[in-house]
Amino acid sequence: MKNTIVMLMGIATFLLVWFCVGGIVAWLSDDSFRTILTSPGMFTFMFLLGWIPSIIVGIDVYESYSGYR
Repeated sequence: MKNTIVMLMGIATFLLVWFCVGGIVAWLSDDSFRTILTSPGMFTFMFLLGWIPSIIVGIDVYESYSGYR
């Protein structure tokens, strides 16, 4: 159960970062939110840097989760 929660928190963090960065870029540019989220530049950014917050949150949740050991 602990690993499932860590996985779900990692995925949620990844999606949150993706939508936040996409929202900021869409706000600063003339393109739509949907266009930004599916652009090759966004995929490249998420491949290079977007996974780092997910790893940090996953490690933190894994170390601090006290249930089902």
